[in-house]
Amino acid sequence: KILNLKHKDNGTYLCHGKNAHNSDTAIVDAFVFDSPAVQVDHIVAVSSTKLFINWTVTSWNLPVTGYILSFREGDTNAWKYHMVSQINAGSTSYLMANLSANTPYTIKMAAKNDHGTGEFNTYHASVNTLDFDPIFIPEVSIKGITKNSISVGWNDPPEKFKEHIHFYRASKDDGEHVTEVLHTLPYPLHLWGELKSASSYKFTVSACNEYSGECSPPSEVMPGKTYDGLSGPPADVVMSCRSDNISDFHWVDVKWQDPQNPNGNIEFYNIELTGRARYYDDKRKMKVINVDSQTKTEDSNSIMTRFDFLEANTNYSVRVCAVTGSKECGAWRAATCSMPVMPPAGLAQAFTWYSVEKDEKNIFKLSIPRLSERNGEICCIKVIVVRLSSGQSAKDLPSQTEIPITNYAAAHSAEGSGAYVAEIITTVYMGREIEIGDGKSIGAIGVARCSACLPYGRDKRFTDPEPEGANKVEDGFLDDSRNYTSFVEVVVEGGVIGRSPYLEPKRPGVVVKDISPSPNTVLVSVLGILAGLVLVALILM
Repeated sequence: KILNLKHKDNGTYLCHGKNAHNSDTAIVDAFVFDSPAVQVDHIVAVSSTKLFINWTVTSWNLPVTGYILSFREGDTNAWKYHMVSQINAGSTSYLMANLSANTPYTIKMAAKNDHGTGEFNTYHASVNTLDFDPIFIPEVSIKGITKNSISVGWNDPPEKFKEHIHFYRASKDDGEHVTEVLHTLPYPLHLWGELKSASSYKFTVSACNEYSGECSPPSEVMPGKTYDGLSGPPADVVMSCRSDNISDFHWVDVKWQDPQNPNGNIEFYNIELTGRARYYDDKRKMKVINVDSQTKTEDSNSIMTRFDFLEANTNYSVRVCAVTGSKECGAWRAATCSMPVMPPAGLAQAFTWYSVEKDEKNIFKLSIPRLSERNGEICCIKVIVVRLSSGQSAKDLPSQTEIPITNYAAAHSAEGSGAYVAEIITTVYMGREIEIGDGKSIGAIGVARCSACLPYGRDKRFTDPEPEGANKVEDGFLDDSRNYTSFVEVVVEGGVIGRSPYLEPKRPGVVVKDISPSPNTVLVSVLGILAGLVLVALILM
C-alpha cells in the first residue's frame, strides 16, 4: 500500500518477500489514475474569424474522453464555452472558428476522462484575430517546356500575406486523371516531370496555410503542351530486292507504316541503305566489301521509297526512323533482302576469236577474258560452236536461248547448220586462249557442282569418239568449206546463265589481216580535226 500517492509514484515496483522457509520476488506495475492535465502550447490567428490552437495533454493512464474549450472576447470577464463543433478526443490541435475580426481572445482549455475533468489551463496571452482574410490566388505561367516536363511558376503573395502562406497545392490534369502535390520549397516554381511527349495538360496552383490546412481558391487554369519526343519505330518495314535481267538494272523498294507511338507530329522519315557483298576477286580469293551507304528523306505522307543503281549479289539492309518536331531520329526499324546473282557485265564485247593453222589443221583460237565474279561465282564457261550452212549468216540463226543444241557429229553430218558444245571450262582458263576445232576437249574438272554446267567432258583431254547421243561435249575438227560462228554461255551459281552475242562468222583457214591504222596516221587525223575546229571557231567569231 502506497500512502500519500503522488503522480511521481506511477511506475514499476519490485516486491521482495522472505520468511524462514523461503523468499520470493514479484514485479508490479503501479498506475496512478487522475484527471487529465492540459497545457495550451500555441495559438495562432489564421484569418479574421479563426484561431489555431495546439496543446499537449497528460492523460494519467486513462484515455481522454473529451475537451472543454472556453474563451473571453475582448475586455469582458465572462467566459463562454465554444460550442461550434466537438473536439476530437484524440486530437492535440483545433481550428476555432466563427470568431469576430480583429478582436483579442483569451483561451482556456480542460480535458476529461473516466476519472473526472482536469483543471483549466489558460493561455498566457490573448490572441487577436486578423483584420483581413489572407486569400491569395496566384497568377500562374509556364516557365519551361521539354518533351517530357513542364515548369509551372507563379507570383509571390503580398507582403502581409507571406507569413500566412506556408505551402502551395499544385495540380495537373491530363484529361483522365488529376494529380496534386504539396509544394513546400521556398521558391514559386514547380517542375512536373515524367510527362508524355506531345501531350496537353492543365495546371492550377492554390496557396495554403499549414495551421488551418486550408487553401485559397485555385488559380486560373494554365494549359501547357509538351514538345514532341522521340518517335517509336515505324511499323511493318519491308524491303524487296529487284532486278531487270534485260537492262541489268537493280533496285530496292522499301515500304513502311506510321509508328504506333509517334510521340508527336511526324515531320519526315530518314531511310538508310547499307550493303555487304562476298565474292571471288581476280586472284580467286574471297573478298568481303561494304558498298557505299545511301540515305534518303521522305515527307510524313510517304510510306515508301526506292534506291536505284544497286549491285547484284549483295546483301542489303535498310533501316527507317521517324523524325518529329524534336528534330531527332526516333527508334529505328530494319529489314533485309538479298540482290540475286547475275551474269558478269560486259559479255557483249568480252569474247573474240580468230583462225590459225596448227598441225596442218585450221582451228580457231577463242580469247577468254578475266570475267568479274562480283555479280556471282562462275561455275563454268560453255563454248557453243555453230556450223553455218552455205550462204547463211549469224543474223539468220535463232536466238541463243532457242537454238537447238546437238553434238559435233550431228552438226557435221547434215548439209544444213548445227550447234554443238565444243568446250566446258572452269574459271582457271580465264585470261587465256583456248583452241576450238583441234579435235581435243578440255577436261571440265569441278564443273559438275552446278547442274547447269552439264553435259561435261571427261576429266582429261581426249580424242576418242564420244558415245552416240546429243548434248555431248566434243571439240572435233572443223570443216574448211563452211563458215562458223559461236557464242559463250557463262553459268553462275544458282543456274543463272549469261550469253554473249554470236561471234563474227569465220571460215577456218581465212586469216584477217590487221588493218588498224598506224600511230602516225591517227596523229595526223587528230591534228586535222583540231585544225578544222579552230577554223570553224574563227569564222563564228
